[in-house]
Amino acid sequence: MDIKRVTLKWIDNLRFVVTDENKHSLVLDAKAEVGGTETGFQPINMILIGLGGCMAFDIVSILQKKRAELKEMVVIVEGERAEEHPKRYTTIKVKIKVNQEIKEEDLQRAFELSRDKYCSVAATLKIPPDIKYELEIGEKQKNK
Repeated sequence: MDIKRVTLKWIDNLRFVVTDENKHSLVLDAKAEVGGTETGFQPINMILIGLGGCMAFDIVSILQKKRAELKEMVVIVEGERAEEHPKRYTTIKVKIKVNQEIKEEDLQRAFELSRDKYCSVAATLKIPPDIKYELEIGEKQKNK
């Protein structure tokens, strides 16, 4: 079993620094109108980043294995959110643009393999995982 872990540590306001098991980090934050400082990614956008990144990695790898002449690639991921809370994504659109030397059938096949077989983020969004929660309150300081 491959277990991944990220840790979010509160900085201030609604800012957190996120660190993974390889010590990579980024900042999460919120819009100013809800108490954030707008100095980091919003958590909801991390879903779009994860999906776009996962598919981009797969497609690049597949095209390179086909020895395609990949010179440039841009992935644009847009999410439409519900108006009411919890304001989840109701639609996500992934657009993949590559240079003109790539054969349409090669791009289509790479995309389908990513979407249907390899992209773990797409698979997680299609079949949501069982989510478990645990709450913990730190130990109280003893008087000395």
